[in-house]
Amino acid sequence: MDRRPQGDGYELERDNCIQFLLVDFLGWNNRRWDMHEHYHSSDVYVEMMGVATTGVEKHIADMQNVIKEYPGMLILRHTPPVAEGEWTASVVHQVGFGPDATATAAVHRHREGQMVEEYWFSRELSEGEPDPYAHEEPFITITSPDSHLLQVAVDVRPGWSVAVRGSEVGKRSATFTRQEDGKVVEQLRFLAT
Repeated sequence: MDRRPQGDGYELERDNCIQFLLVDFLGWNNRRWDMHEHYHSSDVYVEMMGVATTGVEKHIADMQNVIKEYPGMLILRHTPPVAEGEWTASVVHQVGFGPDATATAAVHRHREGQMVEEYWFSRELSEGEPDPYAHEEPFITITSPDSHLLQVAVDVRPGWSVAVRGSEVGKRSATFTRQEDGKVVEQLRFLAT
């Protein structure tokens, strides 16, 4: 008897989350740039460290430059993952990106098995620190569905959402929010710098 969860209409989200996990945990942690090339479109649009680029070759070169500066950087986990349709997002926990373990955030759009857009947020806001873009309307909003498949396959939990705000490259924020019974119980906030 096959005990794996059966599809519930969220196979696209599951596959996109798995792709994101493969890129980070196998591609990034093992410096497998060929995997990055495989899972990114040739014309991928990326905003990382305050700069926008187009093209997988440029994106890989930028990632290799990060590794030159932080050779011991490794991804530890993606918590919480958020997924809806073509979009995935996660808080990315890592070591080797400075003296302590840190968290950044990533938001991706996927099409036909490849990442076509990426937005990276490299600084977590401290509690009470204002988000300079909180007054702006989100241009990306992702809300995780209540899906048994997503919960058991890729740990996407209902109640989580992410909103990306900001109208300029390098001047954006991402807010991850968890709600229970209609009340906000947790928020994680990041800036693109």
